[in-house]
Amino acid sequence: MKTDKKKTGKKIARDTPASKPIDYSILNNICDRAYFMVLRMIDIANNRPEIGKGEPKVGGHPTACASSQHILSAIHLVMREPEDYFAFKPHVSPMDHALNCLLHNFRTENNELFSTEQRKLAMHHLRHYSSEGEPVFQSYHAEADPDSFRYFPSGSVGIPPVNALYTSLGYQFAKDHKFTLNEDPTFWCLMGDSEFREGSLHEAMPDAGERQLGNLIWIVDYNRQNLDGTRMLNEKALGGSDADRIVRLAEANGWTGVKLQHGKIREKLFKKPGGDEFQRVLEKEFSDYEFQAVLSANRPELTRKVLIEKSKKLKSWLEKYSDAEVHEAFSNLAGHDLECLITAFKEAKIDRTRPTLIVAYTIKGRGLAVQAHSGNHSAMPEEEEIREIGKTLGASYEDPFADFLPDSDEEKFLVKRREQLLTGINEIISEVSDKKQAWLEEAKTIQWPVDFDIAALKFNPVAHTQWMWGQIAAKLDRLARGDRGNKEGSPDNGWGQVARFFLTMAPDVGSSTNTSTNMNGKLYGNVGQKDFEAEYGAKDNRAPDVMPHADSRSGHIRFEIAEGNCMSAAGSIGKFFHFTGIPFFPAMTIYDFFIKRAHDQFYYNLYWHSSFATIGTPSGITLSSEGAQHSWKSDFQIPNCVTWEPCFAKELEWILADGLRRHFTKEDKNRESLLIRCVTKGIVQKEWLERLKKQLRFKTDSSVVLNLESAKTSENISDAEIFEIIRQHTLQGGYALIDYRGYEDYTAGDNVVHIFAMGALVAEAIKASDQLLEKGIYANVFIVTSSDLLLSNFADLNNYEHLKVGLGISGNIYLNKGAEVSSQSEWLSLQGGRIPILSVHDGEPGLLDNIGSIVGATQKCLAVRKTSKSGTTSDIFHYHHLDAEGIIAGVFSVLEMVSKESFQVAKNLNLNLELP
Repeated sequence: MKTDKKKTGKKIARDTPASKPIDYSILNNICDRAYFMVLRMIDIANNRPEIGKGEPKVGGHPTACASSQHILSAIHLVMREPEDYFAFKPHVSPMDHALNCLLHNFRTENNELFSTEQRKLAMHHLRHYSSEGEPVFQSYHAEADPDSFRYFPSGSVGIPPVNALYTSLGYQFAKDHKFTLNEDPTFWCLMGDSEFREGSLHEAMPDAGERQLGNLIWIVDYNRQNLDGTRMLNEKALGGSDADRIVRLAEANGWTGVKLQHGKIREKLFKKPGGDEFQRVLEKEFSDYEFQAVLSANRPELTRKVLIEKSKKLKSWLEKYSDAEVHEAFSNLAGHDLECLITAFKEAKIDRTRPTLIVAYTIKGRGLAVQAHSGNHSAMPEEEEIREIGKTLGASYEDPFADFLPDSDEEKFLVKRREQLLTGINEIISEVSDKKQAWLEEAKTIQWPVDFDIAALKFNPVAHTQWMWGQIAAKLDRLARGDRGNKEGSPDNGWGQVARFFLTMAPDVGSSTNTSTNMNGKLYGNVGQKDFEAEYGAKDNRAPDVMPHADSRSGHIRFEIAEGNCMSAAGSIGKFFHFTGIPFFPAMTIYDFFIKRAHDQFYYNLYWHSSFATIGTPSGITLSSEGAQHSWKSDFQIPNCVTWEPCFAKELEWILADGLRRHFTKEDKNRESLLIRCVTKGIVQKEWLERLKKQLRFKTDSSVVLNLESAKTSENISDAEIFEIIRQHTLQGGYALIDYRGYEDYTAGDNVVHIFAMGALVAEAIKASDQLLEKGIYANVFIVTSSDLLLSNFADLNNYEHLKVGLGISGNIYLNKGAEVSSQSEWLSLQGGRIPILSVHDGEPGLLDNIGSIVGATQKCLAVRKTSKSGTTSDIFHYHHLDAEGIIAGVFSVLEMVSKESFQVAKNLNLNLELP
């Protein structure tokens, strides 16, 4: 059902080329010059003197750039507004750089425009490593590029257009929630026809249609080729060409579908007497494969012959035209006709309630010797061909990146276009910069709480981390929007000042991941229908009210079972501070196993430094009865993300509080994202503090020697002091829950083992430690809250300081002997040993299997090494040897391993010991 047009921000009125009469000869000359710049840019990159033997190819995709050159020229030279966004297929990035070079749209990191020499230098450095700070371009669109303003990184096909889609949704959400945005951008996306088979694109299309994202324009560069060659489709089975299928798909998903096939030369011929037969033959008699074969042959006499074979009626009609004219008309595709493109783009911007998909027919390698050749994807034109193209255009081979001459019509056009475009971009950069600075100043005034003061925890002696997530999310929602939006949220404390920027989302698992409160009457959207459940008294009061609302009461974005969509939305909205100065923080819940379904999108978000939280819950084999196939937990270890796996509920409070504080104060460089893994298995909460209080470090008298009885009765420092120490250690990746250091009979290297446990398996580690103590073995239990911070990339930055110093884990050899050492021979016979390590966790071994190698100690890693089954947690932990019994067996195994270690002295070592 169609709904009213969406509200837009206050549009800044600008004098643009699209609003004036257009001289297409000037635009075509600029387009041709830009493509010549592309050829030289790629040629220079592939012929650098420093490229050694055996180096991989440099590449650059000149044929793909030829395919898209007119599409990109129409956008950059005419249609583009300063606030617009771009998600273009990776292979055309050199064409973007060339057009932006002519527009002088290169900037430093401080947003200062490049000089002429800087622009030329950058154009010489495609796919070059900047060793001395010189400007360079990455292989594909990247934030590091000097022309990256509002470009989506494009290295992964099928993903950037979806991020553009959900950035559009973010704008819609921001405006419906009364955030100030003085712009109404268009989101331009360009993709290949083979790329359009990517499932990520198809999965997202219904969302754009339903949500009426009318500022979204997807363009398919329909050149009928992919990397491996000419595309060959069963058009009979598809009911037409792939272009026909794509247009039908768009219309079926609530988009406007446009098939842009014929250029102006063709259209003029169609209007002449007999021209309708020429049109019919082109549209009905050629499969894409046959059409491509004629283009590839590139023989005008053959083109005439084939056309006449298709229709005898054309023989006399074509006699009026030369072979060259016939071949020109045959090759005249709309994707290379600026007038056709600009007309279609203008029409696409009229209805801001319906996204548009345009299939633009193009030719890969157009104008090159390898035009339309099946294997031209990686083809490189020779120097002679490039020189000839430059000569035809009057462009310099030696100085290819120069502007047009000052008195030329092309340069006069570009001067006006630069003024309009660069002035507008500078205004946006300045406005967003001011908003960012204002927010950061406000953030400095906030008294950031270290937790969320979840009172319900006191009344839940057995709680699980997914429950705690729901409590935190619900509290932030109440602070932002009140109870079902009926009363104002509270701005009276730290979280109340930022809660309005917090939003949740889920791919059809919100209610099963304890996010129901955030959903109940607070779903964001507009389905264009009345609330019939309310009208007919059919509301299910046991479930959240899922009628969406496009207003400030809403704070949860609901998705179908489309994990990739949800992940892309989280990443896109998580970039809003970067793009707009609005510090949104999206948190999505997803069954942890199904993060893999969105792994490409997840990596894209992290590469892009997006700020968001992924709550992977439930996770691992702890799913137990629901587990089996859905229980594998992967070790991602991707830069810019900290993976957490709390055990006790309070840990999750601290983790989320710290993550939000870092986000809102922008103290999150290179750790912008959080992956928090939760479970639905409860753990006794009071045992936490009881265990901590038995440690020597928390006694008021640190010189006392403890035993099992005195540990219970000796005086402790305050609970608040204990919690603060544990909070700090939690946020560094881990802490000691059971620590017998300082106990009598505790003999390192003899009867001591360190157990490192993570998540739900901490409870099993506690049981094992207690049973081992009965056998005379002191098993310290360390809780790992973040393997990334304690053992992985982040820990490597400071040489694993928290593990080694904070937790005191080492590979030291402890020499033990019952009697006093009185001779050199006795010294040599001393028995020495390290404290062995046993780790236990629910997930791939790589999460915790490197502790021993870091400190130089023997380690045994208990982890999930096979697919799981359904059953109780006791059954499943036992099946994987991760229960207390398995841990105890593992401890004895690792103790046996270290018992076989021997202390040896080199024969040539001269020991001169002065023993008493």
